[in-house]
Amino acid sequence: MTGRLFIVALALPVLFTALVVADVLRNRGSARETIELTEREVALSTGSDDNSGMTAWVVWAAESEAGERWARPDTLRALGFDLTPGVSDSTPARRNVRQLQRRAYIALELREGQPTRSRLVPVDASPDRDVLRAKYPDGRTHLITAGFIGLRPVPGPGGTSSLEGYLVSIDPRGIHVPAQFAPTLRQGSARDRRFTLSVRYGSRLEPWIVNAR
Repeated sequence: MTGRLFIVALALPVLFTALVVADVLRNRGSARETIELTEREVALSTGSDDNSGMTAWVVWAAESEAGERWARPDTLRALGFDLTPGVSDSTPARRNVRQLQRRAYIALELREGQPTRSRLVPVDASPDRDVLRAKYPDGRTHLITAGFIGLRPVPGPGGTSSLEGYLVSIDPRGIHVPAQFAPTLRQGSARDRRFTLSVRYGSRLEPWIVNAR
Protein backbone atom coordinates (compact mmCIF):
# COMPACT_ATOMS: atom_id res chain seq x y z
CA MET A 1 0.00 0.00 0.00
CA THR A 2 2.81 2.38 0.94
CA GLY A 3 4.56 1.63 -2.33
CA ARG A 4 1.47 2.48 -4.34
CA LEU A 5 1.06 5.80 -2.54
CA PHE A 6 4.70 6.58 -3.24
CA ILE A 7 4.22 5.89 -6.96
CA VAL A 8 1.09 8.05 -7.06
CA ALA A 9 2.96 10.87 -5.30
CA LEU A 10 5.69 10.71 -7.94
CA ALA A 11 3.24 10.54 -10.84
CA LEU A 12 1.01 13.49 -9.83
CA PRO A 13 3.56 16.27 -10.55
CA VAL A 14 4.37 14.71 -13.93
CA LEU A 15 0.68 14.45 -14.81
CA PHE A 16 0.04 18.03 -13.71
CA THR A 17 2.95 19.32 -15.79
CA ALA A 18 1.70 17.39 -18.83
CA LEU A 19 -1.77 18.90 -18.46
CA VAL A 20 -0.34 22.44 -18.21
CA VAL A 21 1.83 21.94 -21.30
CA ALA A 22 -1.13 20.54 -23.24
CA ASP A 23 -3.26 23.53 -22.24
CA VAL A 24 -0.55 25.98 -23.36
CA LEU A 25 -0.13 24.21 -26.69
CA ARG A 26 -3.90 24.23 -27.24
CA ASN A 27 -4.04 27.99 -26.61
CA ARG A 28 -1.15 28.69 -28.97
CA GLY A 29 -2.33 26.35 -31.68
CA SER A 30 -4.63 28.90 -33.36
CA ALA A 31 -2.91 32.11 -32.32
CA ARG A 32 -3.53 35.40 -34.09
CA GLU A 33 -0.75 37.38 -35.76
CA THR A 34 1.76 39.25 -33.61
CA ILE A 35 0.76 42.71 -32.42
CA GLU A 36 3.55 45.19 -31.65
CA LEU A 37 2.99 47.12 -28.40
CA THR A 38 5.30 49.90 -27.25
CA GLU A 39 5.80 51.80 -24.00
CA ARG A 40 2.68 53.76 -24.96
CA GLU A 41 0.47 50.66 -24.65
CA VAL A 42 2.36 48.85 -21.89
CA ALA A 43 3.26 49.76 -18.31
CA LEU A 44 5.99 47.60 -16.80
CA SER A 45 5.80 46.39 -13.23
CA THR A 46 9.14 45.23 -11.86
CA GLY A 47 10.44 44.00 -8.55
CA SER A 48 13.14 45.58 -6.46
CA ASP A 49 16.00 43.57 -7.97
CA ASP A 50 17.03 41.83 -11.18
CA ASN A 51 15.84 38.47 -9.88
CA SER A 52 12.26 39.66 -9.40
CA GLY A 53 9.57 38.86 -11.93
CA MET A 54 8.25 41.40 -14.41
CA THR A 55 4.73 41.97 -15.67
CA ALA A 56 3.58 43.98 -18.71
CA TRP A 57 0.25 45.72 -18.06
CA VAL A 58 -1.78 46.63 -21.15
CA VAL A 59 -2.94 50.27 -21.29
CA TRP A 60 -5.68 51.58 -23.59
CA ALA A 61 -7.06 55.04 -24.44
CA ALA A 62 -10.14 56.04 -22.45
CA GLU A 63 -13.27 56.79 -24.45
CA SER A 64 -13.12 60.45 -23.42
CA GLU A 65 -9.55 60.68 -24.71
CA ALA A 66 -10.39 59.06 -28.03
CA GLY A 67 -13.41 61.34 -28.41
CA GLU A 68 -15.85 58.68 -29.56
CA ARG A 69 -18.56 56.35 -28.29
CA TRP A 70 -17.76 52.87 -29.48
CA ALA A 71 -20.27 50.76 -27.51
CA ARG A 72 -23.51 51.13 -29.49
CA PRO A 73 -26.91 50.71 -27.77
CA ASP A 74 -27.59 47.43 -29.61
CA THR A 75 -24.23 46.12 -28.41
CA LEU A 76 -25.00 47.07 -24.82
CA ARG A 77 -28.41 45.41 -25.00
CA ALA A 78 -26.84 42.25 -26.41
CA LEU A 79 -24.57 42.19 -23.35
CA GLY A 80 -27.60 42.30 -21.08
CA PHE A 81 -27.84 45.98 -20.15
CA ASP A 82 -31.28 47.53 -19.70
CA LEU A 83 -31.43 50.85 -21.56
CA THR A 84 -35.19 51.33 -21.20
CA PRO A 85 -35.97 55.05 -20.55
CA GLY A 86 -37.59 55.99 -17.25
CA VAL A 87 -40.34 58.44 -16.49
CA SER A 88 -38.10 61.49 -16.28
CA ASP A 89 -34.86 62.52 -17.95
CA SER A 90 -32.83 61.92 -14.81
CA THR A 91 -34.28 58.49 -14.00
CA PRO A 92 -32.52 56.38 -16.70
CA ALA A 93 -29.00 57.42 -15.72
CA ARG A 94 -29.66 57.19 -12.00
CA ARG A 95 -31.17 53.70 -12.31
CA ASN A 96 -29.11 52.14 -15.08
CA VAL A 97 -25.64 52.98 -13.79
CA ARG A 98 -26.40 50.70 -10.83
CA GLN A 99 -26.45 47.71 -13.15
CA LEU A 100 -23.65 45.23 -12.70
CA GLN A 101 -20.74 45.27 -15.10
CA ARG A 102 -21.02 42.75 -17.91
CA ARG A 103 -18.31 40.37 -19.01
CA ALA A 104 -17.78 40.54 -22.77
CA TYR A 105 -15.25 40.08 -25.53
CA ILE A 106 -13.52 43.30 -26.55
CA ALA A 107 -11.83 44.44 -29.76
CA LEU A 108 -9.16 47.12 -29.42
CA GLU A 109 -7.63 48.74 -32.47
CA LEU A 110 -3.96 49.75 -32.66
CA ARG A 111 -4.13 53.13 -34.37
CA GLU A 112 -1.10 54.84 -35.81
CA GLY A 113 -1.14 58.59 -35.30
CA GLN A 114 -3.40 58.32 -32.28
CA PRO A 115 -2.81 61.50 -30.18
CA THR A 116 -3.55 59.78 -26.86
CA ARG A 117 -0.85 58.18 -24.76
CA SER A 118 -1.94 54.69 -25.81
CA ARG A 119 -2.61 53.82 -29.43
CA LEU A 120 -4.97 51.04 -28.34
CA VAL A 121 -8.58 52.20 -28.67
CA PRO A 122 -11.66 50.06 -27.85
CA VAL A 123 -13.82 49.77 -30.96
CA ASP A 124 -16.28 46.92 -30.42
CA ALA A 125 -17.67 44.37 -27.97
CA SER A 126 -19.71 41.20 -28.24
CA PRO A 127 -20.90 38.28 -26.15
CA ASP A 128 -19.38 36.02 -28.84
CA ARG A 129 -15.62 36.05 -29.31
CA ASP A 130 -15.82 34.27 -32.68
CA VAL A 131 -17.90 37.16 -34.05
CA LEU A 132 -15.11 39.60 -33.19
CA ARG A 133 -12.37 37.31 -34.48
CA ALA A 134 -14.18 37.10 -37.82
CA LYS A 135 -14.99 40.82 -37.95
CA TYR A 136 -11.42 41.87 -37.10
CA PRO A 137 -9.24 39.10 -38.57
CA ASP A 138 -5.93 41.00 -38.59
CA GLY A 139 -4.18 40.35 -35.29
CA ARG A 140 -1.50 42.92 -36.18
CA THR A 141 -3.97 45.80 -35.89
CA HIS A 142 -6.70 44.44 -33.59
CA LEU A 143 -6.32 42.91 -30.17
CA ILE A 144 -9.25 40.73 -29.07
CA THR A 145 -9.57 39.79 -25.43
CA ALA A 146 -12.09 39.28 -22.65
CA GLY A 147 -13.06 42.15 -20.38
CA PHE A 148 -15.74 43.98 -18.46
CA ILE A 149 -18.09 46.70 -19.70
CA GLY A 150 -19.85 49.21 -17.44
CA LEU A 151 -22.47 51.95 -17.85
CA ARG A 152 -22.13 55.59 -16.90
CA PRO A 153 -24.25 58.72 -17.38
CA VAL A 154 -23.19 61.46 -19.79
CA PRO A 155 -24.58 64.99 -19.15
CA GLY A 156 -26.58 66.47 -22.01
CA PRO A 157 -28.15 69.85 -22.83
CA GLY A 158 -30.90 71.23 -20.64
CA GLY A 159 -30.09 69.05 -17.68
CA THR A 160 -30.74 65.81 -19.56
CA SER A 161 -28.44 62.84 -19.57
CA SER A 162 -27.74 59.75 -21.63
CA LEU A 163 -25.88 56.51 -21.05
CA GLU A 164 -22.69 55.21 -22.56
CA GLY A 165 -20.79 52.00 -22.19
CA TYR A 166 -17.13 52.09 -21.21
CA LEU A 167 -14.33 49.58 -20.89
CA VAL A 168 -13.71 48.87 -17.21
CA SER A 169 -10.87 46.41 -17.65
CA ILE A 170 -9.58 43.60 -19.83
CA ASP A 171 -8.85 40.07 -18.65
CA PRO A 172 -6.07 39.25 -18.49
CA ARG A 173 -4.54 42.71 -18.35
CA GLY A 174 -1.13 41.66 -17.08
CA ILE A 175 1.22 39.62 -19.28
CA HIS A 176 4.12 37.71 -17.77
CA VAL A 177 7.50 38.81 -19.14
CA PRO A 178 9.79 35.80 -19.76
CA ALA A 179 13.10 36.02 -17.93
CA GLN A 180 15.13 36.23 -21.16
CA PHE A 181 13.44 39.52 -22.10
CA ALA A 182 13.65 41.21 -18.69
CA PRO A 183 17.24 42.57 -19.04
CA THR A 184 16.31 44.34 -22.28
CA LEU A 185 13.29 45.99 -20.65
CA ARG A 186 15.26 47.09 -17.58
CA GLN A 187 17.74 49.16 -19.59
CA GLY A 188 17.66 52.91 -18.93
CA SER A 189 15.54 54.85 -16.48
CA ALA A 190 11.85 53.99 -16.16
CA ARG A 191 10.78 57.47 -17.34
CA ASP A 192 12.85 57.44 -20.55
CA ARG A 193 12.56 53.75 -21.37
CA ARG A 194 11.62 52.90 -24.96
CA PHE A 195 10.74 49.38 -26.02
CA THR A 196 8.55 47.23 -28.26
CA LEU A 197 6.90 43.99 -27.20
CA SER A 198 5.78 41.43 -29.75
CA VAL A 199 2.64 39.85 -28.30
CA ARG A 200 0.40 37.07 -29.55
CA TYR A 201 -3.07 36.07 -28.35
CA GLY A 202 -4.01 32.42 -28.51
CA SER A 203 -7.28 30.67 -29.26
CA ARG A 204 -8.28 31.05 -25.60
CA LEU A 205 -7.33 34.76 -25.72
CA GLU A 206 -4.39 34.22 -23.38
CA PRO A 207 -1.43 36.39 -24.43
CA TRP A 208 2.28 35.72 -24.34
CA ILE A 209 5.36 37.71 -25.32
CA VAL A 210 7.42 36.34 -28.21
CA ASN A 211 10.04 39.11 -28.42
CA ALA A 212 11.20 42.32 -26.79
CA ARG A 213 13.47 44.99 -28.16
